[in-house]
Amino acid sequence: MGNGTHEARDAREEVATDIAGTNKIVGKGLETEEIGLSEDEVAHFIEHGFVMLRNAFSVETAAACREFLWNRIEKDGVKRHDCATWPEKHWISESYNDETGSPWTDVLTPRLKRAMDQVCGEGRWVPSDLTCGWWVLTFPGHAMLPWAPAGHWHVDGARYIHHIDSKESGLLPIFLFSDIAPGDGGTALAPGSHKHVAHILAAAQPHGLKGGQVSASAKTWVYQHKQSWVEVQGRAGDVMLTHPFLMHARSKNCGASVRFMCNPNVGLKEPMQLFQTTGADEDADTRVLSAVEAAIVQALGEPSTLNRNKKRKRS
Repeated sequence: MGNGTHEARDAREEVATDIAGTNKIVGKGLETEEIGLSEDEVAHFIEHGFVMLRNAFSVETAAACREFLWNRIEKDGVKRHDCATWPEKHWISESYNDETGSPWTDVLTPRLKRAMDQVCGEGRWVPSDLTCGWWVLTFPGHAMLPWAPAGHWHVDGARYIHHIDSKESGLLPIFLFSDIAPGDGGTALAPGSHKHVAHILAAAQPHGLKGGQVSASAKTWVYQHKQSWVEVQGRAGDVMLTHPFLMHARSKNCGASVRFMCNPNVGLKEPMQLFQTTGADEDADTRVLSAVEAAIVQALGEPSTLNRNKKRKRS
């Protein structure tokens, strides 16, 4: 556990003031005309728990990756030109990165890595975790409109105990290797659920919760906000950057083409520094937060989302 987990419970009003005042957010000012996120996009990530990085890699690279993946899954009996062999979903266990060679060397671009710096903090995330892995390909012909989530709502991380400042999961990038139109099976997101999960984890300190417990605790909130659910949509080459606390689910592919997406988990080098003051700045009272951290701190500065809907006991 990192510093400041106990302060999380008692510092919410102070946090709200800090966010509006002296807190600095790593990522603001880092963008350039060529690469990176704008300040508005960083702010969108903090508020909603996700932001789309358009054109993170080229459509030509995405097409080459699809060709690679077709060759890979044909070894499993899924034939490109025989839709009778297409399952509803198909997993690929391998991860691909620069060491795999072409075309994967052109996926992890400077633009993507700059955006990672902006959201996670420059030098704070684990580069070897940024791979193209955790594949679930979904196929047409198995689902009918209307579009809806098809998998369980969850946060990733079944193999570790989740704390408010855990380093095991710093960001979940969702790579689009095919165009995803409405109803095409883009990942379902629950905007703002990262804030609710922050309250859940703050209340669970110091012991923390298993990943399944976090997901189960947040599920009611997700369904109460069903009207705000979002389907990830975009062009091949886009990458959706999602907060590690954001609830998400696989969805029905009601389209006419195969959905090629992956969503690896990128960890942090150190636990999040949610309430740690650094003297490295000109103002010793200035807190330096990544956008991932700022989203959590901002959530804890807002009224708790816990127990709002429990019926009051009669006296």
